[in-house]
This record gives sequence, structure tokens and C-alpha cells, in this order.
Amino acid sequence: MGIFKRLQSEYGGFEQIENLIGSSILHKYTESIYQQYCKKYTDATYMISVESRLKHYHASKKMILSALFYTQARYLVDHNAKNLSFYSMYYSLFSALSSNILVLPSIDLLKVHSVSHGKLFDYIENYFVKLNIYNTTIIELLNELRLMREVYSYHLPLGGKFHHNKEVFNVDTMFERLSDFLPVIYKISDMLSYFSYYAWEKKSCHVKDLYHQHQTEVNSLFFSLIEHHDHKDKYCLIDDDDHRRQGYFLTKLSSPCPLSWTITEKLCEDLECGWDEGSGVGYDINEVAQYLASTTNAF
Repeated sequence: MGIFKRLQSEYGGFEQIENLIGSSILHKYTESIYQQYCKKYTDATYMISVESRLKHYHASKKMILSALFYTQARYLVDHNAKNLSFYSMYYSLFSALSSNILVLPSIDLLKVHSVSHGKLFDYIENYFVKLNIYNTTIIELLNELRLMREVYSYHLPLGGKFHHNKEVFNVDTMFERLSDFLPVIYKISDMLSYFSYYAWEKKSCHVKDLYHQHQTEVNSLFFSLIEHHDHKDKYCLIDDDDHRRQGYFLTKLSSPCPLSWTITEKLCEDLECGWDEGSGVGYDINEVAQYLASTTNAF
């Protein structure tokens, strides 16, 4: 039984991407990806164990961030805030695609944790478009949304909108295109994380906790992922909740888990509990988990 068939038989819910990509292409791709994970995890070191769990954690965060931007974009579109709508739409797609590359077996965590806007195009082109997992329309949408984010960020359209190619860059049309793409992108990330989990269970399920031997190395990686520095290097911000959650993934989980196992039950719940509800008027943070649940029956 191929690895994709195994995933379908044990968990299901991936018919959408098989229908879109095609069985032959998808099965060839998934076997290749699974073998890459197996090779990486064969006789895995403690540091590979640490990095793999952190990659899954940050891929989960990117997916939730994408859903946050998407649901806020939906609110902004409904309230005719075009400039902020394009901003949120772009970052929703950027974050979703970032979750894809974070769980790839062939790219180191630090290379993609804070991937540049330009570099993301290259990664998606090389690791997904060229392998026929995505077609070029996803790159086109990312490019168009990036353009609209930039022009609305730095220029004032006196009529409230830019008129050149107004049909192409209509906010409602672009939002519909984004809405069609996101569930597929989320599914790809989740699928990849399952293959990582399968490979880990097959090759590396008995890696010992050697934190005491790698404390300096682990701490350096740990804090580099959650520290945020200003341009003048005067300030360093660390989200206390992020510190706690990232620590949870390292101390409580023994393997890289599928994203859908931790997103709704752990991370979305923490997001909702930690968000300032304010007056209860306007955007509702509970829409994030509701949207993720609506896009796929695996979440």
C-alpha cells in the first residue's frame, strides 16, 4: 500500500487534493516526500528530533496566522476597507504557503522560519509548482496580492481604488480566488506533516532526551525562533505564551505530530483564550477555529 493510500485509509479527508492534482502525480510525489522523511529520520540525532518538532509547531502557527488574516480580510471586505483587505489577503496567502515549506524535509528550519517575500516565490515554484502539486495560478495570485498590498500601503488612491486593470484587481474577485486556494494549501501542509509523523514512527521512535548534552545548542535555536528585535537593536520582544507553547512541543511531545492534531485542540484554543475580547463588537477571534474547521473535516 502506498503512503498516500495508507493516509487515506487511516484518516481520510484528502480527496480534494487528489481530485485536483490527480492520483498519478500525487502518489509519485507523496512516495518521494515520504522517502525523504525516512532518510532524514534514519538514526536521527537528538537535534533532528528537536528541529522536527519545532518545524511542525511553527507550521501550525503559520496556518493559524493565515486563517486569522483570512477571517479578518473577510470582515474588512464586508466593511469596504480595501487597503487593509488587500494587506490581510496577501499575508493570509503568504502565511499559508509558508506553512507548506516549513514541513518540507529538505529545508532547514532556520532557512524558512522567517522567509523573505521574494524567496517564498522561489520555494513554492521549485518545490510545488515544478512538481505539478500547484499550478502557476497560485504564484500569480501571490504576485498580484503582493502588488496590491504595496500600492495600498505606500500610495493614496484618491478615488478609493486604483482604476488600471480594475477588473483584474477587484477586491471581491481576488478574495474569492483566495478562498478557493486556502483549503487546498492547508491540506497540503497537513498531509506533509502526516508523512513526517509516519516516517518518524518508522525510523526514529526511540530517540533519547539528551537536552543536558545539547543545552546551549537547543537554547540558541529555541530563542532565535521567538525573539523579535527592533531595527536599532534596542529591544527584544518575546511572547510569553509563545515561549510556553514552544516549550510544550519540546517537552510534552515525543515526535513531530500531524498539524491537525494540535491546531484546534491546543493552539486555536490558546489563541481564543489569550485574545482580548474587548467590547464584543466587530471581529470575533472565534472565527479562526470555525474557519479552519469549515475548510476540512480533518481539523
